[in-house]
Amino acid sequence: MKFLFVCHRWGGDLVGGAEIHHRRLVRDLMDLGHEVEVWTTTGREIEPVAHWAVQWHEGYARGEAVEDGVRVRRWPLKPVRRELLGLGAKWLQRRMEESFVSLMSAEAQDFVARAKASLEPCLLSGWHLPELENGRAVRWTGRRSSLVLPALRDRRVELTVSGFAPKRTRLIAHTGAGKRVASGPLKGWFTARLALEPWQPLVELETTRCFRPLKDHRTLGVRVTEVCWRLEVGPEERLDLWDDMRALGRRHFREWSAVLWRHGQDCPERAGRVFDWLRGPRCPGLARALRNPPADCDAVIAGNLPWSILPMVARNLPREAKLLAMPLWHVEDDYYYWPQYAEALRRADLILANTQFSAREFFGRFLPGNPAAFVGPGVPEPPRETPAGLEAAAWKEAHGIGRGEFLVLSVSRKSPEKRYEVIGDAVAMLRVKGKAARFALVGPDADGRPVDDGVRLLGRLDDAELDAAYRVCDAFALMSDSESFGMVLAEAMMR
Repeated sequence: MKFLFVCHRWGGDLVGGAEIHHRRLVRDLMDLGHEVEVWTTTGREIEPVAHWAVQWHEGYARGEAVEDGVRVRRWPLKPVRRELLGLGAKWLQRRMEESFVSLMSAEAQDFVARAKASLEPCLLSGWHLPELENGRAVRWTGRRSSLVLPALRDRRVELTVSGFAPKRTRLIAHTGAGKRVASGPLKGWFTARLALEPWQPLVELETTRCFRPLKDHRTLGVRVTEVCWRLEVGPEERLDLWDDMRALGRRHFREWSAVLWRHGQDCPERAGRVFDWLRGPRCPGLARALRNPPADCDAVIAGNLPWSILPMVARNLPREAKLLAMPLWHVEDDYYYWPQYAEALRRADLILANTQFSAREFFGRFLPGNPAAFVGPGVPEPPRETPAGLEAAAWKEAHGIGRGEFLVLSVSRKSPEKRYEVIGDAVAMLRVKGKAARFALVGPDADGRPVDDGVRLLGRLDDAELDAAYRVCDAFALMSDSESFGMVLAEAMMR
């Protein structure tokens, strides 16, 4: 068979789970005797501009080439000014703040009412991404931010919120049935105590005065450093600010994924188009070429989300052409639930799921009319024997790590969603207690943030060096909050 493989970028030097998955799938198909041609863009580097918005940078020549035995054809990117991306991100953030509060609140209330007996405290909608401060998570609220407390019907509870208010404001807690409790005026560092009599565990915090910084796309309320609650009888308990909607997805997957799916399908179509434009890649030449795929092509494989490639392929590919969609869906991330993504998957003749769980429990439930097949990312079997000459102490010393130090290894981009700081903090605690330990991170430095003395950044390693790193480390850790599979865990376990 002949396959046309369409993806957002392609290159043997690219580091990333999706890119590695793409290359391995193409290589496996070719090893089975199939012919595969890759269509992609000239994009190489992806630079974050704002939440959701990225600036693409070209790094490959346009036209046709044969790379490692694979025929690759690339089209140039359409450049977009950073200022326009920033304005688009601001517009989308405001629209989503409005729709997320208005739609999610109703969906969330229904979910909480049905599942309250088994719910654990966590943040819900309206909170911005966590930031790290002195080793602890802090979060900005939006105009309206909700959280889940234990089921407290007929019981009083004191909710304590501590943080920083850059502008004079008040916090108003809404607990359903028209009940609300307001704090006194807040300005600067504050601790607000709210006595609640909730009829359900869902509590919504309203900030009466918000602001939008000039160089920030978000609507910001107050910067929360701690949330605690105390029942009439019992000790004060603290809510973990890392625990947000993803925690609900992990603990109540079937119910919460249904909430996200229904909310996503109700999102405005215009907002979805803006999201695709912000993410890119913006490649009109590739879109035009897809309208006339090779006549001898048996099927087109397209992936992955949350980039614009899969919706682009679904819109432009002739209806008679067979489409195999490879979304690499993150079931816990709300920004994967856009309606244009669901529409693209409905167009597909087959969905390639990277886990059996996703094929059965996600695509099988929400897209029952579209068959889903399990096609795992594939982890090459490593050499059975340790490479000759590899000696752990010498390898550590060659990479700036003490010969006798306990080495904790992680493999990922150095970016906030990978939560590498959590591993660094754990290793720092070991060092404070007198343990000779070091944290080594393999992968590109995406955020450019400084690290402390206990962290060694190894950058990108070739396959042989990465294999050696897996073998000599004393422990492997991955704390990422954004994975569709996590191939590096499987790679580490095989050593």
